[in-house]
Amino acid sequence: MEPGAIEEHLKQVEEAMEEVKEEEKESRWLSYISLSTAIIAIVTALAGLYESQVTSKTILLKNEAVLYQGQASDQWSYYQSKGIKGHIYEVSAEIYPSRTDEFNKKAEKYKKEQAQIKSEAHRLEKIRDQKSAESELYYEKHHILSFAITFLQISIAVASISALTRNKKFWLGSLILSLIGAIIGGYTLVF
Repeated sequence: MEPGAIEEHLKQVEEAMEEVKEEEKESRWLSYISLSTAIIAIVTALAGLYESQVTSKTILLKNEAVLYQGQASDQWSYYQSKGIKGHIYEVSAEIYPSRTDEFNKKAEKYKKEQAQIKSEAHRLEKIRDQKSAESELYYEKHHILSFAITFLQISIAVASISALTRNKKFWLGSLILSLIGAIIGGYTLVF
């Protein structure tokens, strides 16, 4: 073999080894993209699950508020019926002076009952207001989680673009977007 041919073969071997190293490096980088995308997808799925639970809680609390509103309305109707009955006895006392004491006692009885009914109606309205306020809090969480999930889903798409284009900048962008989504989602756990 000629001395120049050996050097040429060594040069080709070195180039082939460099290509293999580059392919290994790129393969490792694609593995990182795949792993990070899988992790982001898991976080997205968990955020979606939590968002569904928050939405359900919002609806349940709002339903409870409506239930308490119905009960309070029933109490106010009952309150009015007692007031009407009391008023009838007051008018009857004026019409039938001989039975004034009897009718006034019954009218007073209905006024006392009205006070108890009014108290119960206010108690139910207070519970209604608490349930409604709690529902609004969960509704806000729902909206915040929707933004978090959107950032996480966009992050997955950008990671896919990174793998297709072999561009690390897209991957870094994907990581940043997923971090933003995770921070937004994490915020709902503390408020």
